Amino acid sequence: MTLRRTMALEIGATIVGLLLVSGASLWGLNALHEDFDSSIAGYQELRQVYEVGSHVATAKTLLTLQKAEEGRAEAEIRTAVDMYDLYRPPSGEAAGLRGAVREGLREALWVSGREQRLAALNRVLTQVANLASEIRRGIERTQHKADRNRRTAVILMSALSAVVVVGAVRVGIWQYRSVMRPLNRLGQAARTIAAGRFADRVAAEGHAEFAELADDFNRMAAELDGLYRQLEQKVAAKSKELVRSERLASVGYLAAGVAHEINNPIGIIAGHAELMLRKLANEEPSDGQVEGALRVICDEAFRCKDIVGKLLSLARPGDEGRRRISLAELAQNVVGMVGGLGEHRAKRVTLRINKDHPLDVIASEAEMKQVLLNLVINALDAVAATGGEVCVELNNADGFVELAVTDNGRGMTADVLERVFEPFFTAKRGRAEPGIGLGLSITHAIVRSHRGTIRADSHGPGKGSRFVVRLPAAEGAGTQ
Repeated sequence: MTLRRTMALEIGATIVGLLLVSGASLWGLNALHEDFDSSIAGYQELRQVYEVGSHVATAKTLLTLQKAEEGRAEAEIRTAVDMYDLYRPPSGEAAGLRGAVREGLREALWVSGREQRLAALNRVLTQVANLASEIRRGIERTQHKADRNRRTAVILMSALSAVVVVGAVRVGIWQYRSVMRPLNRLGQAARTIAAGRFADRVAAEGHAEFAELADDFNRMAAELDGLYRQLEQKVAAKSKELVRSERLASVGYLAAGVAHEINNPIGIIAGHAELMLRKLANEEPSDGQVEGALRVICDEAFRCKDIVGKLLSLARPGDEGRRRISLAELAQNVVGMVGGLGEHRAKRVTLRINKDHPLDVIASEAEMKQVLLNLVINALDAVAATGGEVCVELNNADGFVELAVTDNGRGMTADVLERVFEPFFTAKRGRAEPGIGLGLSITHAIVRSHRGTIRADSHGPGKGSRFVVRLPAAEGAGTQ
């Protein structure tokens, strides 16, 4: 059944109920009006009867006087007869008494003789008294009937009103549920769709309009589900393409870096080998020339091996051999080690350790030593031979051991800071000191494998640099 038809039936039922209540009210009012008219008519008739009785009693009194006034008595009787003839009472139970009063009045008027007329008047007075009593009883019956009709009307109107009110409340509750439940289901389904769960559907229940709306909503949800799945497939395909492209780009970038770095030693090896071949073909080379060429070839070959080893270290930072170590002791050893390097003896290296808290971490000692060496040697390479200073600081902050290496060297530009941890990128190219751009990349990979962070800061060229490493403190290490 449609909602429109249901609402029409409900409105019709409400109107019928109101009409019944109105009909009962009108019936009760009409019954009360009829009873009221009957009571008024009874009271009017009783008044007429009393007036007739009054004239009859006056006539009797005039006849009983010592000096009877028969003329006036006859006039009173005639007045009573005329008054009673003018009144036309309704027929009913007292019709016989009314007729007897009329006959008695006429008899009292027609008879002759004082005694006979007095006897007739006495009979009329008796009949009038009986008629008045009957009229009063009729009025009482009318009043009782009016009371019954009033009570019946009140009960009927109350019952009909209660039925209409209860029916209206039940219809209202049923209508509310039949409308709000589908709306609540649709609202919940809309929130489900908004949350991205396109597979959920709405039950097509209730009125035809709501069932049709649920079908339309389910159709829309199915279309959205299909579109979402297509979009997911397209995103997955594009993501695979992007990953593949990134991998290819990484491979190409790595291959370009490897080719660039290994090209020089390969060229040197090839040049010396070709030179020795030419000399062997044209003349007998001396032992010193052969030894020098072989030494260069070996050095460059080991240089290629070192580059490949560093690349493997960058690609596979392992978790083997990790234990609780003290970065303070390790830093002291590294600082003492680099202080003995001949090319850096004139440069100043300062170590500052906050000894208020333990500075232990869970790490590979060899890898941490490599991190410290890379940072300190890079800092020493960046400072001037005269007045150059490098500061190594160790502190414990918020559950992390913080290692900072600061120098007053040549500093870094914004472009260098942005790419400082990229493989094969180095600001040393074109300078006298060698560099293949893998030291900081390897350092970055080692720190990340230990769930730590590393950042580089510099205020610009000539203003020094600062590298900060944060590693999780070992369990039991204090915090500030």
